[in-house]
Amino acid sequence: MPKRRSSSSKRGAPWKLLGTLVSFAAAVFLVGEACAFLGSDFGRVLTWCYLHLGDRAEIVRIVGKRVHEGLAAARIPHGAVQEDVVALPAGGTPRWHAILRADESPLRANFEITRAVERGGAEVTSGRERSGAGGALEVTLEIGAPGRTLQEVVVTRPARPARSEAPAATPEVAVVLFGLGEDPALARRVLARPETFAVAVPGTASDREALRRTARAAAHEIVLQVPMEPEKYPSVSPGPGTLLVSMSGRRIEGALRSQIADAGTVTAVANLMGSLATQDETFMSAFYAGLRRAGVPFLHIAPVARSVCRDLAARTGTAYDEPDLVLDAETRMKTPAALQRAWRTALDHAARHGHAIVMLRVTALSAGWLPDAFAPGALGGARLTPLSSIIRRPDSR
Repeated sequence: MPKRRSSSSKRGAPWKLLGTLVSFAAAVFLVGEACAFLGSDFGRVLTWCYLHLGDRAEIVRIVGKRVHEGLAAARIPHGAVQEDVVALPAGGTPRWHAILRADESPLRANFEITRAVERGGAEVTSGRERSGAGGALEVTLEIGAPGRTLQEVVVTRPARPARSEAPAATPEVAVVLFGLGEDPALARRVLARPETFAVAVPGTASDREALRRTARAAAHEIVLQVPMEPEKYPSVSPGPGTLLVSMSGRRIEGALRSQIADAGTVTAVANLMGSLATQDETFMSAFYAGLRRAGVPFLHIAPVARSVCRDLAARTGTAYDEPDLVLDAETRMKTPAALQRAWRTALDHAARHGHAIVMLRVTALSAGWLPDAFAPGALGGARLTPLSSIIRRPDSR
């Protein structure tokens, strides 16, 4: 007698068939997505770079389009760009030559080209700088994959024209006062002064809003000081809201942008401590990304020897500057003699270079010394000027 199939087997058969169909559909979908990816410019570049599959000439053409996009994003005029493709041998590497004006910086071109080629699946594998007389600078970028160059871009800034014999411009000194939160009464007295100076305010200090409001009422510019992780943290700490190297890049950038939004219009962002954070390239890459999105320069106070900040700023196109002098220990002494000597050093620097940025801690000693130091006759021919007129700004071309 034939054995009957159980009713449960009959009920399970449609579900097995449905599962098979779903699996087949998913496989077809994934195969389709893979084919679409491999057929895209991005996929073809990655396949050639890392699997060594594909036509090199076609990949060179695709990456060349991305280089063109980067040059356009950097707003380099079409007439200032040449591409050497004449009589290019088989397997040769095209070279782009972009010529800037004498007053332009190659940083913007470097940043935009790097971003454009990375969107296309390639990368800048090498970057070299060569300086010349009169401020001339040549930056050479090799693009492709490690060991496999597809395009070469040379960005050249010519030497600046020789100075005329016209009288030199008046030296300018931008003063940034810091440490005002330590004595509120003293801070109010100093901020009421009519001279031109900027005020550094920590982004997470409890009295930050009062300090910013008082400073702005007297037409003083604001520098946002962001607390960053120092060595020996937490026994040494810049205070609440410190940005730590253990944080994710997204959290670092988000916290920075939140402090900038809270502060309103600021002339620059400066570090508050941060001796460890400024040595960490991953941390500073996220920090710089937030600065670029906000369009604000970084004023790096007291950089340590192993800091990555200056070189990383050059590679990423982040506006970066440092004070020429920080007057701190001199403001804590019994007499203003050391403070006066340091101030003369700052004025001499301004006379030689045309300008100087000076950070000055506010203490009872320095507050009492300011009226004499800021008197027109005591400036040695220099003049006090807003920080915004001296600090390196983000490229707005």
